[in-house]
Amino acid sequence: MLNLTKKQFWIRALCVAILVVGCFLFARASVFLRQTPEKPTRFGVTYSTIYASYLGLDVMKTYRDLIDDLGVRAVRIPVYWSDLEREKGQFDWNQLDQLVKYSEEHQVKLTLALGRKVPRWPECFIPNWAEKLSQDDQQKAVLDMLGAVVRRYKNSPAIERWQLENEPFLPFGVCQQIREKDLQEEIGFVRALDTRPIQMTASGEMQPWGTTAQLSDVFGISVYRMTWNTVFGYFTYPLSPLFYRSRMAPLDGRGKQTIVSELQAEPWFPEDYKNQSASYWYSKFTAEDLAENVRFTKETSISEAYFWGVEWWAYLKEHGEDRLWNKAKEFFLMK
Repeated sequence: MLNLTKKQFWIRALCVAILVVGCFLFARASVFLRQTPEKPTRFGVTYSTIYASYLGLDVMKTYRDLIDDLGVRAVRIPVYWSDLEREKGQFDWNQLDQLVKYSEEHQVKLTLALGRKVPRWPECFIPNWAEKLSQDDQQKAVLDMLGAVVRRYKNSPAIERWQLENEPFLPFGVCQQIREKDLQEEIGFVRALDTRPIQMTASGEMQPWGTTAQLSDVFGISVYRMTWNTVFGYFTYPLSPLFYRSRMAPLDGRGKQTIVSELQAEPWFPEDYKNQSASYWYSKFTAEDLAENVRFTKETSISEAYFWGVEWWAYLKEHGEDRLWNKAKEFFLMK
């Protein structure tokens, strides 16, 4: 047996104690993270007017169907700058006014996603006239647009939150990288106009959360379980609900509300949807897949989750395939 000095003995004893306590705390944390959440998850949808149009849907009829038939009561609506302000200083409010008014009449809570980078490919929606501006002048134009939208709707009882940009630090889409100082300027600008919470978003799988979460009042993450790439084809992320819960735990500890802003509810399209039949695409994401994603999300203990792909459900329903639509209805009608 080695002869230990008194100092060496106490150092080793301290190390053993730290190891034992660390293992105990890890075990307790694992049990906590694996517990079934007690609170129900509120489900909503992201509704993209440009995607609905791309699929050949009547934008307002489809929105009314979401509210009246599915029972949706929480919606994130991307505001597409390229449609809203096609000419500098000339805003077309017609469609957005209709969406907000219908939401007010049916007690629907809205998150308006604003900025140059908002949901749906190609991610950036900058008017042609603004594309020609310098980065600093374009930022001024963004602030003008933000001010116009927030001032117009800040008295609406339907507006629950403002989202600024979408996954601003994720290099995805055709966008020029948004500068952090510009994002902070946008946040400060909107806070000065209205007191509603500001939502920021990040990829749930592909990037750090720290900076984006810190800037937000409500922090939204994406949850995509099956994607596609040219190497593997369709690929399922080997992640468990515990992965998301463990990443959310430090934010919960700081009182930060975390939600799922994009819950995959449609197939990943490696080609134009028109190249294949509706039945083919349904086979790539079924009602059973939707139910499994809901189960998975509930096990993360998340308080809110917004489905991504509601326009696709409507498209399938119009083409004789209503199983996704009907399965989704079950989750919105749950009490």
